[in-house]
Amino acid sequence: MTTPKHTAYCTCAALCLAASALLTASCGGSASSILDPLNVDAREEVYKPVVGKPGEFGVVSIHEIIRHKRGAEKEVEVETMFEDEIIVDRNPLLDSSDIISIEAIAINDLPGFYKLRLHLTQEGGKIWRKLSIDSSDNTKSFAFLIDSVSYRTFKPRFLYSDVDTVIVDGPFDEPAALNLEANAIRNFMHFSQQ
Repeated sequence: MTTPKHTAYCTCAALCLAASALLTASCGGSASSILDPLNVDAREEVYKPVVGKPGEFGVVSIHEIIRHKRGAEKEVEVETMFEDEIIVDRNPLLDSSDIISIEAIAINDLPGFYKLRLHLTQEGGKIWRKLSIDSSDNTKSFAFLIDSVSYRTFKPRFLYSDVDTVIVDGPFDEPAALNLEANAIRNFMHFSQQ
């Protein structure tokens, strides 16, 4: 039996796969080999992360989502990867200057998709804990922006203490995850003036 939740999940998965294929094509790769998790050898040849000048690619920022627009100057509309818009707080709560590095971790039961392990500065870890507490009562959710486009909304896992490593469950498609991994350290050094 197909439920609305199942239909929504399938639609989201199909859109993510389509976006993955478009990104792969723009990088000169073959979508069929990217989406075939068994074709490991070809994957490395077909998809190479885009690495440019620091601050150009894989720039991350996390913003609070504004549920009820008030027209305040701190509110800004940002595009999502599905070409609609959401309203977020203009000032990021956490960004690439707080993220020392990113690891893409394959999701075993969802081939071609990843979760992310973020290695944070000490201040970034404190901010993340506050985000996890703020989202625990279901009144706040956050947008994960990549290069100023909202990739997904999420709620951080609840944390009891400050940490320097956190997991963002995703799923993130392969091009997005590997681009973030490839560019994170350079973006951290660029934005934190290290």
